[in-house]
Amino acid sequence: MEIRQFRVVVRAKSFENTCRFYGESLAFPRLQAWDREEERGALFQAGGAVIQVMGRASTAEGPRSWDETYDYAGPKHKLTLTLLVPSADAAYKEALFRDKNIPGGLRKDTDGALVFETHDPDGVKVLFKEG
Repeated sequence: MEIRQFRVVVRAKSFENTCRFYGESLAFPRLQAWDREEERGALFQAGGAVIQVMGRASTAEGPRSWDETYDYAGPKHKLTLTLLVPSADAAYKEALFRDKNIPGGLRKDTDGALVFETHDPDGVKVLFKEG
């Protein structure tokens, strides 16, 4: 079996806020974006993986309110994006430079490694771990 790419799909409650978090606060390169009748989406490069942010389709009046697939509390306790980095401290300082209000901070993980833990606007935990 050949795997060409690993993607994590995040269904965003606020598409713009979630894209701003990954694209500006974390400075992940945006690979692609689309706005179709049935959905909006964007792809962000995260090391060897891709984070695919999905949002409600837009209309002239704004996002469609009838699309209940995006009306949920979010995967706060179900999903953690763990990204291995050379320095959690450097990742934290870089994120703070871009967004002084980024939530979270540095801490030791259960295995003793230094980590920078934050979360996206939908509550998805993003963990930058030294390794």
